[in-house]
This record gives sequence, C-alpha cells and structure tokens, in this order.
Amino acid sequence: MERQEQATEFARALCRYVAQELRDQDGEYVRGAVKVADARNHLFMPLPHQGTDESVDIYALADLCHVDDDMQTVPDLNRALGVARNYF
Repeated sequence: MERQEQATEFARALCRYVAQELRDQDGEYVRGAVKVADARNHLFMPLPHQGTDESVDIYALADLCHVDDDMQTVPDLNRALGVARNYF
C-alpha cells in the first residue's frame, strides 16, 4: 500500500475513533484526547484530560473536530489527514 493510501486509511480510522469518543460524551463541550499508540495498525488510546502535544503523539479531541451546519461536533477528515502526515 502506498503512503497516500496508508495516510487516508489512518485518517479514516482516526475519524471513526473520534466519532465513537464523541458518542460516549454527554456534554456540550468536547473533552478528552487520543494518543496514537501505533499509527500503522490504527491503535489509539483514550486520555481523559489532555491538550494536544504532537511531540508525544497526543491530540485533543476538540482539535480533531469541527462544528457542522447542524451545529453538531463531528470528526474532521482534513484535520485527521494532517495528523496522518506525521506518520506517513
């Protein structure tokens, strides 16, 4: 698989993970973060209260989302692709 395909697959997996984390939240504000444990195998770890720190592969959920036209917070594929560029 070429690098671009790997990056796209990683970004989609990250978006699915973020979407699941958003479903598990009950408030109006996005909380938590995700640590990329293994980018090639799409393994992520939840972190309860952490800001983005790219040097240790941690990304705040809020930084991986945008607000859509229906005012819902949803994963942002372009932001996830930006994260993917760090690995592929």
